[in-house]
Amino acid sequence: MTELEKRFAEEKERLQEVKAPAELGDRLRYALEQTPVRRKRTMPKWIAVAVALLLVSVVSYNYNAFAYYGKKLFGFDEIMTGTLSQLNEEGRGQPVDGKLTFQDGSTLKLEGILSDENQFILYYTITNPAGVNANPDYYFTGVTGRLTDASIVSSVASLNDEGTELKGMQTFEPVSPFAKKLTVHLTENQKMGNVRDMAITFPYNPNAAMETVMKQAINGKVQVDQGTIYFDKIIATPSRTTVTGKLKVANFDRYPSALEGVQLMADGKVIEWRGSGTSTALNGQSFEIHYDALPEELEELKVVVDTFVGYTDVNELIPLDAINDESLFLNEKELLIKKVEKASDGIFITIATAEDVMLKGVSIQVNDKFTPLKTTVRQDTINRYKERMLLFEGDELPDALYIEGMHYEKKYDDKIDIKVK
Repeated sequence: MTELEKRFAEEKERLQEVKAPAELGDRLRYALEQTPVRRKRTMPKWIAVAVALLLVSVVSYNYNAFAYYGKKLFGFDEIMTGTLSQLNEEGRGQPVDGKLTFQDGSTLKLEGILSDENQFILYYTITNPAGVNANPDYYFTGVTGRLTDASIVSSVASLNDEGTELKGMQTFEPVSPFAKKLTVHLTENQKMGNVRDMAITFPYNPNAAMETVMKQAINGKVQVDQGTIYFDKIIATPSRTTVTGKLKVANFDRYPSALEGVQLMADGKVIEWRGSGTSTALNGQSFEIHYDALPEELEELKVVVDTFVGYTDVNELIPLDAINDESLFLNEKELLIKKVEKASDGIFITIATAEDVMLKGVSIQVNDKFTPLKTTVRQDTINRYKERMLLFEGDELPDALYIEGMHYEKKYDDKIDIKVK
């Protein structure tokens, strides 16, 4: 097999297996808002719409906020949990006002905001005596203002038993501390394929934003199998904690949940992971990882790369003359060859591996000839195993299956100390 053929087969395999990342940002806005909101009778009171994170902020400012206590927001207990619920009890919300009406007769009312250097949260109510549409034709698209163009991050909503009132919490990227007024933008899909852009503008008091608890450089790095993770800085606010950095890891996209293995530990306890995102620019790939708020009393803080994407050479030739239910092990990762069959359009081999495994350089051997993988026909997750049907060109049953390498979730347990001021 030529080097070009190997590269082609590898890329084919990667494209078949790679999952869409959570950080599709603006392109997912519409999909986020279209997630059905169900009544509390049939499922838990809150509905978490997928977190899709985030683009790196273009500019960063120091917030000039002080310990501000504004207004407690009422009626949002069902969608506020943990830290956000506590902040609301402390009256950290800033009241806002604004209304608009959609074509189905539903009325949107802005209730309040919670703002700091890490995120901007909008609380709102939608009412309709005839019933709030569980699959609405309207959705939030962003927040603008002076030096502000904040994209949507996530959405949580709860519908009352009568189906006439919906309480929602919409999260955006942080807004500028120089903004004196903000505009919330929405889009409504109308009949005949028409779209109506809508907006509500309200005064914004940046001094009412919550103060930043910690903002400092990390300047640490961790070496992984195929590159380096660079940790640049940490920003901790009352609502959450954000760690940012850069990735120079060749196989990062081979395991889409890699950033979930990066932990933040405060005094030996893991801070809850809240989400992550990446963005690609001319200077490389950047990342943000979001955690819950830090404890008030803190003596020790660490970033821990507990697990991350790894790679190992396999160079294994697996005989296919006797297929059975016994598993093989590649660097302690289970591989099961379930079926080999010949069809009019080629040779099909069905295999199962652990969910985190992505194989590299797969081919079949017939006599002394190797034929690279043409495509992955389907892929399913069954009982925590990833089952794939592989297609190879040919009309003769193969003697063996060759695997060049393997990307997988690897245990690293590397730690970086963060200075606590």
